Amino acid sequence: MNRFIKMSLVAAVMAAPALADEQFGGVGVTIYQIPQGVHVVQVIPGTPAAETDLQAGDDIVAVDGVSLKGLDIEESKAMLRGQVNKPVEITFVSSGDTLKTTLRRAQITVKDFESKQVEAWYGNKKEFDVHELETYASANGGNKQLVAVLKRGSLVDGDQTVNAEDVNGIYVDKADGFAPKSGKTNAGKPGSAKLKGFTRNTISFNAKSAGKAVITVMNTDGAEVATVVVENAQPGFNSVSWKGEKVPSGRYMVSIEHNGSVSGKNAVLK
Repeated sequence: MNRFIKMSLVAAVMAAPALADEQFGGVGVTIYQIPQGVHVVQVIPGTPAAETDLQAGDDIVAVDGVSLKGLDIEESKAMLRGQVNKPVEITFVSSGDTLKTTLRRAQITVKDFESKQVEAWYGNKKEFDVHELETYASANGGNKQLVAVLKRGSLVDGDQTVNAEDVNGIYVDKADGFAPKSGKTNAGKPGSAKLKGFTRNTISFNAKSAGKAVITVMNTDGAEVATVVVENAQPGFNSVSWKGEKVPSGRYMVSIEHNGSVSGKNAVLK
């Protein structure tokens, strides 16, 4: 590991306490900057990233097709963050393979525990494991669900004992949820179905095998514009009609759920 990467890692870890009481639309990873993008240190359980093939040790190299090469950590974080429930496509390198996954950002809150309140709730107890903090958060968190505990930017194991004043809680909003259409595609090994055409009248795709296909069109705000069901898609090229005449021109995310896999691709409607 060269000096640049070491210093980036130190900066990422030491900056973690400054995240207290921060709220944003995110995917749920801790990262540090490397020359080609960002390196995933940990994937936070219960977040959109945890529902994909993304894992610790992978390198994220592009967001929505835009390269992260040469950016600084703040620029990369800004690319990964964005509007809650808005679809985002992430390109990453895992074990030498270049992969893509499409998910929706969740409302993520990073917050310090109010140590005195936690201690009082447990009868002035001073040390807690993660399960105890989860119980406290569940009873006092309103519509937010605690999904992980961080200490100096690193996940705390469930059996590890900590002081409440030393850790941050990572919450997601229960009401909004995330990634109902999270997808996984392999840039070198195509998924079960792949979008080939997108016009106002037809949506076409290639399928690897026969089976039901559910096509969902979402706008840049993450709102569902249309859903088209193909009950028996055939191997090879398929084309289906849809009512896109009154849909505004612009950029859309088209996802195709087919035989247990979901592929997603950005497409422009002219």
